[in-house]
Amino acid sequence: MLQLRRFIFFVASLALTACQHGVVIPESDLRWRTDSQRFAQSRKRAELPVWRYDAKVGIRTSDISEQANMIWQHQDQANKVRLFGPLGAGAVELEFDEYGVQLSDSKGIMYTGHSAEQLLTEIVGWPIPVEALTHWLFVVPLPNEPFRYRVNQADQVSLIQQLGWEISYSDYRDYGAGNNAGRLPRKLTAIKNLGDEKQQTVKVRLITQGWQW
Repeated sequence: MLQLRRFIFFVASLALTACQHGVVIPESDLRWRTDSQRFAQSRKRAELPVWRYDAKVGIRTSDISEQANMIWQHQDQANKVRLFGPLGAGAVELEFDEYGVQLSDSKGIMYTGHSAEQLLTEIVGWPIPVEALTHWLFVVPLPNEPFRYRVNQADQVSLIQQLGWEISYSDYRDYGAGNNAGRLPRKLTAIKNLGDEKQQTVKVRLITQGWQW
């Protein structure tokens, strides 16, 4: 009887510890998922009319390994992304909205196009999925595109696969205040096989410095 009581006390202690540290998902349940309801609250935050994101960004392919500072300002569907610091092409500024894209390089030369990712790839050599990141930064899949995701044992989204990219999230922290406050990952890593002759893999890594909204 005494051993039984000790066992019950031990199990209760484990349950209490789990509750104190949030939901713990059994390893057997860490499977691929496809439901969209999971992202309802995060999607509201991604649809805020004004926000600013500051980060360190790095990119690596078989040809390049570079990093820079990023300041991303979003207002009413318009985006302005500034990359500067130890960047191979010098500081650049990328602006895009539903009407088009323009990029200014460090020499003041202006380029225009219809895809932010394509323009950044052609001019700077950085194949970053910029348009999709307007959602992925908030841990939300791009709307109207197939996706699947996984959660970690703390029931946080740890991986999203979409558009050929695999986006992993880690080191969740609290950002913002009031009704829009929430936990977002400090680290985001996006990897994709470019499918070219060299079979290159591109790896984009973001380390969050701050959020404002």
